[in-house]
Order: sequence, then C-alpha cells, then structure tokens
Amino acid sequence: MSCTHRLAIASILAATFLAGCYDNTRKHRTVADTQTDIATDPGSAKQFVDQAFTFIKDLDLYTKSASGAPVQDQVFQKLNRWLMAQPKDPQWQPDPMVAEMPESVQSLPRLQDLATRAFLPAPPGLAEVTYRGSEYDFILGTYWAKVISESIKQRWNDGKLNLPPELAAFVKAQENQTLTESEAEQLSIAYLLFDWTVRHIQPVREEEIVRDTFEAGTRRDFWRVMQVMQGDALERARVFIQLCRQQDLDAVVVQFGEKDPTTQVVGVHIGKELYLFDTAYGLPVATADGKGIQTLSRMVEHPEDLQAMASQTYPYSVSAEDLKHVTLLIEAPSTSLTHATDMLEQTLTGEEKLVLHVRPSLIKDRLKDLPGVTDVQLWTVPFEAEQSIFEWLSKPELALEFRKERQLYDFPGGIALARTLQLMGRFNSESQRPGARKILLDTRLMSRDLRNATINEKVEMLKAMGIDFGTDTQARDAYLDHMQQNANQWRELASFNLGVIALEEKEYRSALDFFENRTLEPFPQTKYKSAAFYNIGRSYEALLEADNADPSLAEQSVRYYTNDDDVLSPYRRGNTLRAERLIPPKKEDAKPVEEKEEPAENAKPEADTASPEESKPAADSTEQAAEPKR
Repeated sequence: MSCTHRLAIASILAATFLAGCYDNTRKHRTVADTQTDIATDPGSAKQFVDQAFTFIKDLDLYTKSASGAPVQDQVFQKLNRWLMAQPKDPQWQPDPMVAEMPESVQSLPRLQDLATRAFLPAPPGLAEVTYRGSEYDFILGTYWAKVISESIKQRWNDGKLNLPPELAAFVKAQENQTLTESEAEQLSIAYLLFDWTVRHIQPVREEEIVRDTFEAGTRRDFWRVMQVMQGDALERARVFIQLCRQQDLDAVVVQFGEKDPTTQVVGVHIGKELYLFDTAYGLPVATADGKGIQTLSRMVEHPEDLQAMASQTYPYSVSAEDLKHVTLLIEAPSTSLTHATDMLEQTLTGEEKLVLHVRPSLIKDRLKDLPGVTDVQLWTVPFEAEQSIFEWLSKPELALEFRKERQLYDFPGGIALARTLQLMGRFNSESQRPGARKILLDTRLMSRDLRNATINEKVEMLKAMGIDFGTDTQARDAYLDHMQQNANQWRELASFNLGVIALEEKEYRSALDFFENRTLEPFPQTKYKSAAFYNIGRSYEALLEADNADPSLAEQSVRYYTNDDDVLSPYRRGNTLRAERLIPPKKEDAKPVEEKEEPAENAKPEADTASPEESKPAADSTEQAAEPKR
C-alpha cells in the first residue's frame, strides 16, 4: 500500500474521531434534500408521515457525514405536525393495566398524559451529552424490528432459511394435529426470530460498576440493545418480543415461581398453546426428547419434562415447584401505550405497516385462560430501562462508559453507519451506496494503516487537520497512541461484526475466519470472546448439517462450546447443553446432575485458562482485508 493511501486512511480515522466525518466521495443527502423531494399536498397531512419515514428508511444516507440529531429533529417535527392535524378521539383512554402498576412506575415522566401528548423529544438534561433518550429511539428501534422480521419471513418463504432437521420434523408432526398449516408456519417463523436474537444479541459480561448499578434487563432500552448488539437474558427477551410483535405474534415473558422467580423464558402464543423459548440458554425450552419446542400447558402437566433442559453439569433453572405459579409479563414500552402511536399505527397500512401500539388488556384477555397461567401483568422492566440513560450519567465512571459507547454508535460513518446498515439488512454494496461489509472492511484497514505509517507521515496527517504539537513530542505521541487504541477497538468490532454477517448469510467458512483469525487471534481477551466461541460452535454445527459432512465437525463444535464452560460465562449453561446434544456423554461417564456453586454476579474472574485461540500466533500485521468469498 502506498504512503499516500496509508496517510489518507489514517486521516479518515482521525477526522472521524475528532469531528465525526467519514469518507465523503460523493454529495450526501441532507434534510433539505428530502423536504424538496417529497411533493407537498396542502390537503393531506399524511405527507408528513411519509417524510418522517423517508428519513428513517434512508438513515444511512444522512448519517454518513453527519450525526443523527438533525434526522431526529425532522422526524419529530413531521410526526407532531401530522398529529396536530388529526381529530382526536375524546373517548380514548390509556389501557387500564397501566393503573395496576406500582405508583413509583406510574409516576415516571414518559407515562404521563398518554391520551393527549405529542411524541416526546429527549429530556433537556441530556442535550449536552447525547441527542438520544427521545421517543424517536422507540420508533427507530421498532422500524429495525420490522425490517429484520420481514427479512426473516421473506427468506423463509423463499426457501433460503430452514429449521434444524430435528425441529423441522417436530413442526411437521404438529401440523394438522395440534397446529394448522398456518400455525405451523408461525411456529417456524417464531423459532427463526428467536435464533436471530440469540446470534445477534450477545450476553457480554459488563464492567463491574455496570453490573452493580443496574438490575437485570434495565441497562439499555431495546433499541440500544439492538444497536450495540449486546444484552442480558431479559434484554434479549425484549428484542425477541419486538420481532414477534411485527409478525402479529403475541409474545410475553414467562416468570416461574413466586419467591425469587426465574425470569428468562419467552412464551409465544400460537394456536391454543404458549411455546417456550429460553433467552438465557439461547435455546427453545425442549420437549421431553430434546427435539421439539415445549408448551406451557405440557410442562405444567408434566414437570418431569424439565429434565430435557438439564445437562450433566447444570440442572435447569426452573423447578417443578416453580411451575405452580406462572406469571405472564407483557412488554409494552411507554410510547407504545400512547394515543399518538395508536393513531400513527392506523395510518401505516399495507407495506408501510408498523406495529407501534400495544394494548396490554387485549393480550391479557387472549392469554389469561391458558392452562398453567396464574397471573398476567404489565412488565415494569421496560419502563425502568427507558430511564437508564440518566442512571448511566449519574456516576463519573458510568458516564465515561456511556460516552465511549455513544462515540462509537452515534458519530457519523464507521461502526455506527455499519450497524445501521446491518440492522436494515443492507450487507452488500449497491450503486453509489456502500453496504455494511464494505464499511466494516474499510474500518479494519484503518488500524493497520495507522500503525504502519511512519512518524513523519503521522505528523503530516495531524498538520493537515490543523493539529500541530510543535516540539511537544510527549503530547503528540499520547495523542497518536489514543488514536491507535480507538482504531484497534474499531478493528475488533468490525471483525466480529463481519463474522456475524457471514454467519447470517450462511457463509460458514468466512464466519470461522472472521471469528477465529481476525477477532480472537489479534484480540484474545476481547469482550466478545465468549460470543466468538459460541458463534464458532454454531458455524461448525451448521457445516455438520451439509450432505457428506465430516463427522469431526461435531467435535470441533463441542470443543468451542465446552471450552467456554466457566462459571462467569453467560453462555455456559446453554453451551453445555448444546454440546451434550451434539455428542451425548458416554453412560459410564454420566454423573448425577448437581448445581454448581456460582459466584455472585459481580465476582471477579479468575485467571484465564488457555483457549484454543490463545495458543495461536498473533495475526499478521500485513493482513489485507477482503470481501469474503461466497
């Protein structure tokens, strides 16, 4: 690579970090472009809704060279202008289940004036730190959920997505027995939505101060979980529920037990049953033979079936005693409870359809009489998660972590733009419009090019940006070191995301390359280490399903699943069970199932044991990133 090109790449990196710029090889769209593009019909307020969603649909075009704040402002302006022109129903009332929640929850700011208020901007107290925290985030996150769920359904209809063989046989057996043909398809779609969730939302172990500050499920609102692609079991559950909602599937959190309840299962209502999916294990709750998807009614009637979710190492988190008290928790963000979203949803029809409004009482009516259900409540966790940004800014250490996250995901270009494109399913480049892969590959190169530039090249780069440290070489070197650290972090994230895309696209060998050689080798202590192990295991497992597959692939998959079996890994229980299903333990090795003593959530990790990756040499510093072969 030439010195000039290397310098240009490093300049892009520096500009992105300092001023929020990305490679600007053509004129980018601005808010004004869209305003002049859309014909104005003075007699119809629907134009404002069309304009608002044009901004959202083409978000990547606006955020390539500017932050998303102007887009948010315009979306608010258009939607609230439309809302003002609409006749209001004076009889409209908030859902009665809102009044059943604790007073401390009912008094939260975003649960006020549900019948009359417009869409809320970010609270003034956040403006100096982030433009996030408004109801725009809910609308954007819901739109992402729609795009993802529709893409999954379309790929299923086109025969590009399939169920695992044993699960496909299970669903086929249910057809015309307990399920109609359309209900069997709904169950298949529900599984695929769940599988997308567990592959894309990683249960990364957070910093100790984060674990100490937040209750489960409240660290990030669902849109933020999708954007940063990490979340605990409850945050995964919220994303899965959002995906199901866009396919008109009732999905709720299923809480087992009354004292110290277990909350890690989502139930999807199909036909006359509630089918169960465990977001902590990353697996459907299994039928007795371990091959199907369990229903609540069957599990309550036959608690012995719980054994199908136990491994030799770990018993299942739900006990027979817990099944005596089952509470269904309805996920309904505050924005989804407003008159405004009710009206907006009715305006969005046909291909524009977007499920924005939730009626908890109607969901309760449909589910309360299902066998085994003790109670149905409105879940308080989403309302607490909506307030999480204030909590992140309440302590200096947390505020620093929050600012780092927002720097990555709200600045123009780079990782933020790539994630937007990923969530919209735009992996590959189109004419004059780069896809997520291209941006991620370019991002990977920045780290290497900055590292390989000479000190004179770096000094010239800084001067070209108007930065001159003069003779203060210590300050200059510290600045450049900080830039290199940022570039390395971007490379790490880009490599992992490229693996996620490859796995999504069934390019399993490419996925293995990105996870093993481009993520774990250069970054053996990456926070995505456990996630990479899991995805490597999934890749080998997928290769095993091919005709004439090498049986040793099962051993490769198990090696990665079980290598990560330590008490601090969020993947440990699900991975252990996956491994035992792939290669059942020999009978002579069988042990009685006992509960492992586990440390507290905020326990310090012990010294790492060597992983399969850590014994490999570091990645070649001259490595060239290339589009993965298909």
